[in-house]
Formats: sequence, C-alpha cells, structure tokens
Amino acid sequence: MLTDTIQVRYKHAATSPEDILADCDGSLFPDETRNQHGDPDAVVTYRSTQFGDITLSIADPASEESRKLFAHSLWNAGIYLSGLISERSSDSRWSVVDETVLELGAGVGLCGIISALSGAKEVVISDYPATEILTNLRGNVSNNVGKDSISSVHVQGHEWGCFNDEFSNAHRHSFGRVLAADCLWMPQEHDNLIKSIDFFLKSSLNARAFVVAGFHTGRAKVAPFFEKAEAAGFEIELEEVDVDDEKRPWQPERDGGMESVTERKRWLVVASLRRRGRRNGVIP
Repeated sequence: MLTDTIQVRYKHAATSPEDILADCDGSLFPDETRNQHGDPDAVVTYRSTQFGDITLSIADPASEESRKLFAHSLWNAGIYLSGLISERSSDSRWSVVDETVLELGAGVGLCGIISALSGAKEVVISDYPATEILTNLRGNVSNNVGKDSISSVHVQGHEWGCFNDEFSNAHRHSFGRVLAADCLWMPQEHDNLIKSIDFFLKSSLNARAFVVAGFHTGRAKVAPFFEKAEAAGFEIELEEVDVDDEKRPWQPERDGGMESVTERKRWLVVASLRRRGRRNGVIP
C-alpha cells in the first residue's frame, strides 16, 4: 500500500486523543485510508526503495493565510508522484534524468528532493513565499540531498500566476518538467496554477507537467482544472490510481456525485500535460 512507505514520528510524545489517533497506522479504522501525513510537531519519513529514508520536517505556518494552504503536511499525491519519478523510473514517460525540474506548491519538498536524487540536472522547489515554509524546505533539502547534488537544488518563493519578480524573469520557459502534487483542491486557484505551468514549462516537444491530486475534497473541485488546462492549450493523458496501485480510467464524476469520502481518499488522478500546436518540436 502507498501509505506503507510513510512513518510519522512526533518530536514530543502524543498525549491528547487527537494526537494519538493521528499517529496511529490505520489499524483502528482499517477501511479508512490516511491521505495526510504529519503536522508541525512531527517528522515524516518516506521510505524510498531506491534512496533509503528521506526525513522531512513539517513547517509551522505563522499566519492564518499560510496555514490555509496546508503546506504543513505531506499528502498521498506527493508520495505517489515521488514514486513515479524514482522507483518507477523505468517508465521513461516520468523520467527527470538530466532535466530541469520545477516543483510548484511543494509543501515539504519530497517530489523535488526525489527529482534531485533521481538525476535531474537542476531542481527548483517552490511554494508560497512565506518565510516559515521556505525555511523548512531549505532544511529538508539540506538534510536529504548530498553534497554532490546540493548546488543544483534551489528553494524559491512563488505565488501562482505572479511573474513580476527576478526569478520569473530569468526562468520563463526554462523547465523540462513541472511538478504539482495535490495542488488542485482550491478551484479558485486553477487559473493561476495553469498560468504558472504555462509560464515556466519549456516550449519543446518533450516538456511535461506532471500533476497528481487526491479526491479527498471532492471531484467537483479537481475536475475543472483539466478542462481549463485543455482550453489553455495542453494535451492531457490521465488516469486514476488507488493506494494499492489499481488503475482505472479517469472520470470527472462517479456515482452520480455521491462517491463516499472513504472511497475518494483511496484514489488519485495522475496526469501528464504537454503543449499543443507544436511545429518541429517547438511552440510557434
């Protein structure tokens, strides 16, 4: 099971009923899939079959605005995407080897860290420009990326859809891979996320954006992103996968919109986006 790769350890002993339940491995509620891992008092370990244990601290957002972004957790979408670009790297569609990689909405930075360890040429790990989130990301990179690769990994604040800064001016169409894990739960931000993908993704035949998202907040919040991305000029390959790696075709709605929360938490949508309208491998 996907969640078997995760261990959560609290810095202080869990004493409240809420902390004890949060720290359990799912055995108390065997039908309930845990899709969110960690809080600011926790250290999360991702057990990679290829790179060993990746230990991740969780940010403690200072402002209510930052806290609402839920950058202080690791979600199943990030775990699955990390697996796609590492353990399953024999499937070349998901390869980041020798690529320039940008992670959007990075949270704890797992996908960007795994990209660096998997042979990416350069990695930028980005999230909302809140000091506590970026400081935590830098610590996670420092603790998990070796000296041989650390100089090619950078942490950068980026608010989706905003490009009036030095980083954006220097990196338009610079990344062969753009990663976004569990970034679709805010429908009001879909347009801005698409703008950022479009702005930073290379204008080339092989450039891809990898987007993975859970349904825990409902399909109705996730599905419009793909309609908007197609309207913005992207071709999309997508399917659904559950925590046991069972796959099925993508559907924007299931069970007449009455899909249970328990069922939704088991499933992810996995998508690869590329540009339409190529001529000789380059966007006109």
